Amino acid sequence: MNPIELSAAQIEQFREQGFLVLEKFLDRDRVSQIDDRLDPLFATRFETGIYPDEWHGRPGLSRPEATRQMVGMWRCDRTVASLSLSAEIARLNATLVGWSGGRLAMDSCWIKPPNAPAVLFHRNSTLVSCIAPSEIVTCWIALSETTKEMGTIELIPGSHRWLGQDQFRFLHAPEVDYRQPVWDLGIHDPEILAIELPPGGCVFLQGDLWRGSSCNLSDRTRRSIAVSTLRSDAQFQPIGVGTGYIFSRYRRLDSLEMDESFFPILWTQAGYRSAFAQAYCEDLMKLG
Repeated sequence: MNPIELSAAQIEQFREQGFLVLEKFLDRDRVSQIDDRLDPLFATRFETGIYPDEWHGRPGLSRPEATRQMVGMWRCDRTVASLSLSAEIARLNATLVGWSGGRLAMDSCWIKPPNAPAVLFHRNSTLVSCIAPSEIVTCWIALSETTKEMGTIELIPGSHRWLGQDQFRFLHAPEVDYRQPVWDLGIHDPEILAIELPPGGCVFLQGDLWRGSSCNLSDRTRRSIAVSTLRSDAQFQPIGVGTGYIFSRYRRLDSLEMDESFFPILWTQAGYRSAFAQAYCEDLMKLG
């Protein structure tokens, strides 16, 4: 495929508003390749034999309307890894915020069946407070049509500039209104934008941008996958600083360095890419 060239106006919009929508990102064949791997993963069919980092919603065990979420799928399945470890996604994520390189933070999928509950508004940067700098960019990709009625991702334009801190919290099926964390900041009537996309469309999200989703009120299942990127020179904070529910389990005891086996560098302006990433799987978005 050909590289995606971001215009100066698109980069400026991302930096001003905290997000950028591309309605055409993955073609149908690539969408199908990834989407076809998700249900086997939730059925505990892991190609590599490695379990994911986080897993919510299990067919036959969870309530039928429960949101299914999985984090760290690239460790379980090399087809999914071919997207998550893509140099092109890392390049785009890094370019939007002006980094000289990007490394994988995590991948995650969200499957919301009919009647699936809301997801609390939150900032992704809260998840990486154990990392310095605590900066993260996400490419959120629709694998099905996503509409407001289906509980698509919602965001608040410009909220990445807000003062006030988020806190680490459980996001699924909140007992309070899913907008409560925003109201707690004293912002009672925010502009909330529902991102409606066709399959293969995407939205890039700055880590400090507030985002969440409402209930799925439709009779269709909403499916999406997200790939998040850290700076290529990111390292861990000292032990005891910040929250690292997933990330801290992969830290070294004698170093703040992030091991490339777990956080591979996927793209740099100088052309470096972790040897592990090149050997582990194909690149679904390989250029040329």
